[in-house]
Amino acid sequence: MKFITYNARNFREIEYMRYLPKKVKTEIDIVSKVIPFKTNNYVVDYLIDWENYEDDPVYILNFPNRNMLTADQYNRLTKALNDPSANGKVNKTIYDIRMEMNPHPAQQMTNVPELDGEELKGMQHKYKDIVLFFPSQGQPCHAHCTFCFRWPQFIKDLDMKFSMREIEKVIAYIRQNESINEILFTGGDPMVMDPATLKKYIDALIDAKIPNLQNIRFGTKSLSYWPFTFLPRHNEEAGQILDILKHITDSGLHLSIMGHFNHPNELETEVVQEAIRNIRQTGAEIRTQAPVLNHINNRSQDWARMWQRQVQLGLIPYYMFIERETGPYNYFSIPLADIYRIYQEAIRETGSFAKTVTGPTMSASKGKVQIMGIVTNPLDGSKYFMMQYIRHRDYRETFKPFLMEYDEKATWVDQLKEVKTPELAG
Repeated sequence: MKFITYNARNFREIEYMRYLPKKVKTEIDIVSKVIPFKTNNYVVDYLIDWENYEDDPVYILNFPNRNMLTADQYNRLTKALNDPSANGKVNKTIYDIRMEMNPHPAQQMTNVPELDGEELKGMQHKYKDIVLFFPSQGQPCHAHCTFCFRWPQFIKDLDMKFSMREIEKVIAYIRQNESINEILFTGGDPMVMDPATLKKYIDALIDAKIPNLQNIRFGTKSLSYWPFTFLPRHNEEAGQILDILKHITDSGLHLSIMGHFNHPNELETEVVQEAIRNIRQTGAEIRTQAPVLNHINNRSQDWARMWQRQVQLGLIPYYMFIERETGPYNYFSIPLADIYRIYQEAIRETGSFAKTVTGPTMSASKGKVQIMGIVTNPLDGSKYFMMQYIRHRDYRETFKPFLMEYDEKATWVDQLKEVKTPELAG
């Protein structure tokens, strides 16, 4: 199969666009000037139900619509685009709207480490035992998720990209910080790299024999968006990729593929199931994660079916996230109370093997905070969210339950007030 991509400039080439009304095409064209848009022929041909595209979860996951901007943002941009004398104003309007969309949530820019006084702008080090590495060649994606919290990675003129090529500096940093035992290749999507490039990075890490390095992870959407990456019968490079994965596990390092699956429909094609089998045969494990998203997977049945199918295919449910407060957050966000109910109902419907999932979890500025439950004070009937940090910038603050005031409309932890009453918090 030929790898065809579609973006804001050529999306009209997609054959299925003939099903879309002119108004929808126009809206896609307008909104995609702010939200990066890219998809490919696997997504278009295999995953979207074009007869019901408006409600299809994968369509919404790939194709921007006008509701992903606020009414004010959409109107401002439309007005600028329709003004023939406002060329400079169009770019400024686009930039201003992007700045209103919180391009770097959770203080990501504060996680950039230093090596001998030099900022390593292609790394993040937030938690003591793991570093994130953004290889320059792995910063595109096979397709763009409309909700993606790393959307600035795909916009050149924002100059907010995490990216670097110098694996030797990564190795030196890990060696100097003995608490680090894990490296996560992320992006973008590191699985867009060609085998030769990926092999150079992996060989360097293995050959360095860093005593404290025990685990390698790849964060990827490729299983959902381009499973041919792992199908040797379709292309020679796929066999080379699988050989690299096997080389990692043969070296004694633990390897985990962090598969991003947002809806159970992404698990139902023969090619993704074959790709999963091929990866597992290398000795790697596949863990799954995704945020809860309005309009895409906001029903407990979706999550129960997805986790059950993942377990059946040999995957390990890992994280249920809460959508970060960035990009088209107003469109995808769901109140925390509703998310907890979705989680609670879904986990009750799954078997014991799906209980490996941790959720619902917010990747906030201090760390990953989990909603443990909604509790009621028997004295006055007042409600509270019980939470804990399962990851924290200061590891000593993890796994300490605390209470936050209940707010049925709140969509993020920063909108809640912590309860200080000792008898409640104790």
